Amino acid sequence: MPRTRSLLLLVGFALAVAPLAAEDPPRLVGPYLGQEPPGTEPRLFAPGIIVDDSSEGSSGFALGGTVFLYQKFLDRRCHTYVMRLRDGRWTAPERIPFWETLVHNGDFAVSSDDKTLLYQVKTEVSGRLVSNIWRVEIEPDGWGERAALPAPVNTEHDESFASESLEKGLYFFSRRPGGLGGSDLYVSRPDRGTYSEPENLTALNTEHDEWDPFIAPDESYLIFGSTRPEGLGMDDLYVSFRDPDGRWSEPVSLGPSINSPRSENRPSVTADGKYLFFTSSRRGNRDVYWVSTKLLAGLRRPDPAAPSR
Repeated sequence: MPRTRSLLLLVGFALAVAPLAAEDPPRLVGPYLGQEPPGTEPRLFAPGIIVDDSSEGSSGFALGGTVFLYQKFLDRRCHTYVMRLRDGRWTAPERIPFWETLVHNGDFAVSSDDKTLLYQVKTEVSGRLVSNIWRVEIEPDGWGERAALPAPVNTEHDESFASESLEKGLYFFSRRPGGLGGSDLYVSRPDRGTYSEPENLTALNTEHDEWDPFIAPDESYLIFGSTRPEGLGMDDLYVSFRDPDGRWSEPVSLGPSINSPRSENRPSVTADGKYLFFTSSRRGNRDVYWVSTKLLAGLRRPDPAAPSR
């Protein structure tokens, strides 16, 4: 990053956390970095603080909303930052302490337990970079031990963007052989100390790319990205609802207020279930947006097989 731009970013953050006036409280105080919550129309998240003239990626809150993590793409590399709520005030962003050991640390999601970070690591295998999923526990003042997920979740064919339900259902996308498209959605579950053979979510996958799944804590719905041609842009966000028998409904687009002619992906929902975070390149750079999850209620379609009353 050029020196001038670095100084401007630091000055901008200092101004953001400083009192607006003698009688005003600091800006970065309280839930959600002190930002005014959105309604059912998406809004940039923390403009001038998180969203700026660079590109952002994955984002998410953890530990009861007291930790915020987000991704920046700087100098053609991915960097992940953490902020913590201490004594009622949010700390300045710091890079996660293990980023230097990861030449290519990438997309992440916070699990439904609100304390586990599942993130992508690229390593070199036979002369090419392979994406795998790693796990680390977020602690109030630090981090637990890091570990790659075992086979059969991780393979030499690229796995990324894992999301885990309260029952430990692990949803992720993979480019392993045998899929329907370039990348497919899979689910795997705990099995005798490891994981079951991942199941291809054939009801949701197409011959195109499906990726970036976010699973609801109770597995009642799944939000994901897809490049299917009926979308509005390069990749759009869709939701599918799961019935009591485990069947997934036909995916429904989140609509033109969320999707655009550009690219939307990296969905996550806050642990309180109130807000959907996602990224969009509708303004050119990729930015973090948030929106009320109330919009999801209007997307659920009646089950045609359900008995009428």
